[in-house]
Amino acid sequence: MTAKVLAVLGTMSSVGKSLLTAIISYHFAKKGLKVSPFKAQNMSLNAFATTEGEMAYAQVFQAWAAGRKPSVKMNPLLLKPLGNMTSEIIFLGKTQGILPSGKFQKFKAGFKKQVFSVFEDILAENDLVVIEGAGGLAELNLLKNDFVNYEIVSRYQIPFLLVGDIDRGGIFAQIWGTYELVPELKPLSVGFAINKFRGAPELFEDGIKILEHKTQKPCLGLLPFLTLKLFEEDSASLGLPNQKFSSGPEKLKIAVVYYPHISNYLDFDPLKFEPDVEVILTAEPQELLKAHVIILPGSKNTMASLNFLREKGLSETIKSLSRQKILIGLCGGFQILGQKISDEGVENLGEVPGLALLPHETRFFRPKIATAQEITLNWPFFQGNLKGFEIRYGRSFLGGQEISHLFKENIFGSYLHGIFYEDDFRHAFLSYVRDLFGFEPRPKTFFHEFVQQQITKICKDYAFKRFLSRLEKALFIP
Repeated sequence: MTAKVLAVLGTMSSVGKSLLTAIISYHFAKKGLKVSPFKAQNMSLNAFATTEGEMAYAQVFQAWAAGRKPSVKMNPLLLKPLGNMTSEIIFLGKTQGILPSGKFQKFKAGFKKQVFSVFEDILAENDLVVIEGAGGLAELNLLKNDFVNYEIVSRYQIPFLLVGDIDRGGIFAQIWGTYELVPELKPLSVGFAINKFRGAPELFEDGIKILEHKTQKPCLGLLPFLTLKLFEEDSASLGLPNQKFSSGPEKLKIAVVYYPHISNYLDFDPLKFEPDVEVILTAEPQELLKAHVIILPGSKNTMASLNFLREKGLSETIKSLSRQKILIGLCGGFQILGQKISDEGVENLGEVPGLALLPHETRFFRPKIATAQEITLNWPFFQGNLKGFEIRYGRSFLGGQEISHLFKENIFGSYLHGIFYEDDFRHAFLSYVRDLFGFEPRPKTFFHEFVQQQITKICKDYAFKRFLSRLEKALFIP
């Protein structure tokens, strides 16, 4: 190998692998190493589009943490669930079609050689590669085709960190059990980390001693539970779609409407870190009544999401509130706001009326658009160029002309994802809403700087600082 490499593997899903991979990448990049994240295969509806095509948002965040430009090589294989046991397959940024889950394992095997070839390229180009695993390492029924965890570590003899989540219980079974179920990989482990611990560390000293004795592996870190939520792409971290606004001090309330097949919900992360803004994900009509802003997010199956809104009575609620609130639709949400949606079988089949709050119509047809994009807006609160990315099959038309964005009075729609990551746009939008609803003006915030500050702060925390120091020694990185 021409680069050092570490795999961050979990005992199960949502143990914190994505954030730990980002923190480790950030730490070693600050030491002067050229660091790249890598995840052989990801399953997520939070996709980001570069000029190369689509990749998972988690690897984009990890690339940013490492000070690198995101590349589809960092996540060569991406699965985007469509419902009905099917997924869209994305390889090196480009769609490969839609497959039923029963056929995927055979289909996936055909990509193994190509994925490993991409991995070897990444190795050759970097000083350190930090691999993020998927789910749990010891999923015995999946080991035969598990090149995201088991085979890549075994084939390339990669040292790995095993991460468990104590907040969800069963930490002894998680850590000790995982090592016992894949004993052939145990010699490759540099140790384990216990994540999401609440309370005083001395309360678990005996627990660490027991685990170290049973596993004969060192505990590299007892890491605290972080209230800060960054780029959580796993659906398990979304929470139930009936979140409610708090009853604390009055804040600007933004309701992101939940529906099945919701995608790119990380679009709204930058809004969550504004000090006077509260963002919830909800399918509760009464919460929409409390909101100042209602956002219809992206969807991987727009017709199904629209039907859900009608079945739950949310469509009528949204229409009745459309003159009282600021209403925004992004990508699938933009399509839902229009007059009708026609699909000949790309995502769904048939034709349905939209909410008819904007005058455009949408048709679905190939080829797929998936790329970084820049548009020129002339909206009441923002005039100028805006960068983001588009991932879509749908095309919208108004008066025979194809359009990518539109507004009417207080209703706004756009195909552009990532717009709230743009500080100027986010500040202009929030200032507009604050003024409309009588909130005090606030200075502009800088999201990427905020994220860097938070990661720096985490790395300076005593528990994380000690963990990273132990990890350096385990990897023999001075």
